[in-house]
Formats: sequence, structure tokens, C-alpha cells
Amino acid sequence: MASVPVASGCAPADTRHHRPASHYAAHLKLALPVMFSQMGHLIVQLTDSLMLGHYDTTALAASAFGQSVFVIGLVFGVGFTLAMTPLVGAARGANDVGAAAQWFSHGLAVNVAVALLITFVLLALYPWLDAFGQTPEVTATARPYYLLLTASLLPVMVFQTFRQFTEGLGNTRLAALITVLEVLLNLGLNYLLIFGHGGFPRLGIVGAGVATLLVRLVLAGTFALCFIRLRLFAPYRATLRRTLWDGAAIRHYLRLGLPLGGQFVLEVGAFAAGAVMMGWLGKLELAAHQVALGLASLTFMGASGIASAATIRVSYYLGAGERRAMRAAGLAAMHIVLVYMGFTALVFVALRHWLPTLFTTDPAVVSIAATLLLVAAVFQLFDGLQVVLLSALRAMTDALLPTVLAFIAYLLVALPTSYGLAFRLGWREVGIWMGYVVGLATAAVLFFLRFQALSRPTPEPRAVPLQR
Repeated sequence: MASVPVASGCAPADTRHHRPASHYAAHLKLALPVMFSQMGHLIVQLTDSLMLGHYDTTALAASAFGQSVFVIGLVFGVGFTLAMTPLVGAARGANDVGAAAQWFSHGLAVNVAVALLITFVLLALYPWLDAFGQTPEVTATARPYYLLLTASLLPVMVFQTFRQFTEGLGNTRLAALITVLEVLLNLGLNYLLIFGHGGFPRLGIVGAGVATLLVRLVLAGTFALCFIRLRLFAPYRATLRRTLWDGAAIRHYLRLGLPLGGQFVLEVGAFAAGAVMMGWLGKLELAAHQVALGLASLTFMGASGIASAATIRVSYYLGAGERRAMRAAGLAAMHIVLVYMGFTALVFVALRHWLPTLFTTDPAVVSIAATLLLVAAVFQLFDGLQVVLLSALRAMTDALLPTVLAFIAYLLVALPTSYGLAFRLGWREVGIWMGYVVGLATAAVLFFLRFQALSRPTPEPRAVPLQR
């Protein structure tokens, strides 16, 4: 007498990918180029901060303020474009070239429209920059920089469209290669335009903004050229000619993209609000916040790369109908990010007095930033865990409830805690950052519970005797 699964005629399930350890190597192969690409984008921002810090403390504080306002629109737009990756990844898992091409064409059109809308909102905020409570000197210095950042939003979202489509196809190397161009070009333009070398005018913070705009235009154009010329995209270019406009697909993209953009706004908005509160304490505290947050953001980009790889792999297994492998891929990403962020936390503790000197020579700013890096070492673990979990949920096209959970963690928990510790208990800049710790820990716990609920595997087919 033999035994077979209840589902007669089916081959035995492939259990090789049911354990998280079986995903480590494949996940890292995808994640490492994404980590490099993500860090490259942030290095561009850090280059601005590093050079402006050596140019003038007021310029550094003004860049922190300008970015803290602009970043709300930027992260909503970037978060919105992330809807494409799980949709394309699931289509790839199902081996459906036509569906992947349709998500690209529809996503590009919607992303451009959303970019224009966000740009309009950011321009409408320009006359109200004085209302954020910064010193008149910082606000006046930030104004032209803010306008240049706003102008760069459309090319950023075009670039993101090509990038998320490519990553959904399982190719993470192309964006990493283009990032090399971004870093080198931004470094050179900043050197020439901020300090006035090579016969260029000495533009200071305006030069940093011009460099950022030019670099983002070049990146969007480069990725578009790659899409037109590379063989990787040939099947999708051919299918695009037969793609019809589908209102239902657009609505599905919006239902996923809008909550994703909202999730990013809630987290980054909490950090931006922290920058505003730092400005209430003084320009030294704000400058130190910019330095410490820049360093924390650099390590976070590594975690974000791990999270992006989680989206690719979880969505692939979802499309392929392999639920246990999908769960194992998500757990593997959590294991990797905890090891990575634990290591970076140790680096922050050990080098907290030296790292800030890369950005400024002001001893007061260095001292404050060194203290903030101790707090950053704590929230690193929670920050990495929550972004990986959120990416795994995104891969399962779960967006609305995680947005509600993010609202609870960042607006109802993190911000009140930051304000209370900083201004009621007198912890000042440390209190603001301790609020981040509490909020990120709350988010990590809530997202983990949601992931557990959604990824719980269905019972395996029960073996029954085969009657002969």
C-alpha cells in the first residue's frame, strides 16, 4: 500500500525553499546591488551636507530645513512608484510578459501625473516656509535650494519607474551601475558649483541644488536610454505596442501606490517634524541633527536594499503560488537585516566622535551629533526590521492596514513622545531622538504581527492510502 497527497495527480511539493536559510545566498545576491544603489542615492545627499558643512554652518542648517520640507513630497512620490515592483514581480513569477509590460506602461503614466501634482503642492508651500519657526537667516538661505529640489522631483519619479520595473524583473545590477554615474557626477558638480572651482561661480547652497537637479535629469535620461537599447527589455518593448489602456489596472495601481506613498510620508514626516523641533532648539542642534541623521540614513539605505530584495523574492513566490517559500523569503530578509543593522550600531558607538567630523569642523555640532549617534545605534535594529517587514507586506499587496499601523506608530506614538521628552522633561535633542526609538519599535512589532497573520502557511496536503 502506497501513500499519495489528497490532491491526486500532483507532484510532491518542493520543500527546498521552505526554510529561511535556503534563501540567504539568493537574497544577498539581489540585495547587494540594491544596497549599493540605495547608498549611492544617499551619498549624493551626504555629499551636499559634507561640502556645505565645510562651506558654512548656516548653509548646512538651511539644507537640513529645505530637505526636511521637500522630503515629504519626495518620499510620497518614491513610495508611490514602489507599487510597480510587487506587481511586476508577481507577473514574472507567473511568467506573464504581457502583464509585466502593462504594469510598466500604466505605472509610468500614473507616476508622471502624480509627480506633477506633488510638484504643484510643493510650490504652493514655498510662500509658507517662514511658518515653520526657523530663524530668518536659515529660512532665507533655504529658499532657492528648496525650489531647485522641487524641480528635480519629476526626473526622480521617472528614474524610479524604470528602476522599480527593472527590479521587479529580478535585475538589481543595472540601477547599481547607473548609481555610480550619479555619485561621481554629483561629487564633481558640487565641488565646482559650491566652492567656485574651475572658473565656475561660488554658489554655495544654490550650487548644491543645481548639481542635484542636473544629476537627476541625467539619471532619468540614462535609464530611459537603457530601456530603449538593452536586450533585457526587448520582450517588454515588443509587448508594449500591443498594450491597451486598462482602467481596472490603473485603479489597482492607485489602490496599492497611494497607501505605500502614505506609509513613507508618515515615517519620514516624523523625522522631518523632528528636524523642525530641532530648529526650535537652535541652529547648532539642527546642524547636528542633519549630520547624525545623514549617517543613520546611510546605514538605513543598506537595510532598504535588503527590504527591496525581500519585495522581489516574496512577490515572485506569491505569483508562483509557493506560499511556504514566500514566508521563508520574508523571514530570511529579517534575519539578514538584523545582523547588518547590529553591525552598523556597533560602528556608530565605536566611531561616534570621529564620524561627525567628516561633515563639520564646528566642535559644538560634533559633540551634539556624537550623542545622537548613541541613540541612533539603538533605533537601527528597529528601523531595519520595520522596513523589511513593510516591504514583505507590500510584496503581498497589503497596503491599507500597514498604513494605518504606520499612522499609529509614527504620529500617535513617536511624535508625542519626542515632544514630551524634549520639551516637557527637558531632554532636548536626545528626547527628540528617543521618540524615534519608541515609534520605530512600535512599528516593527505591529508589522511583524501583520506579517505573521498574512503569511501563515496553509496545511500541507495530507497523505492518504492509495487503494489498489
